[in-house]
Amino acid sequence: MPNCQKCNHQWSWFDTVKIGFMNNKKCPNCGERQYISPPPQKKAYLFYFIPFILIVFLQPLFNLDDTVYFLLSAVIILGLLIYIPFTIKLSNEQKPLW
Repeated sequence: MPNCQKCNHQWSWFDTVKIGFMNNKKCPNCGERQYISPPPQKKAYLFYFIPFILIVFLQPLFNLDDTVYFLLSAVIILGLLIYIPFTIKLSNEQKPLW
């Protein structure tokens, strides 16, 4: 889990998931606004979309049943939600992604 760059407070999994969707959030300990640092964020975006791209191409290739397709998609989404907080690093200032 990431640590606040100002007070070094370790964030909870839930707070880390929130910042993953909003890109910034106040530290629950000191109240300083924290942002996701760009290098891990770039890698994460690429890593998160690879399973979705694969599943889009696998469905017609293997002629997967719709139930299997949606179940596989749900498992991938759940796996990513569990994994995302461990890839996030925090920064005190917002930097451009590219």
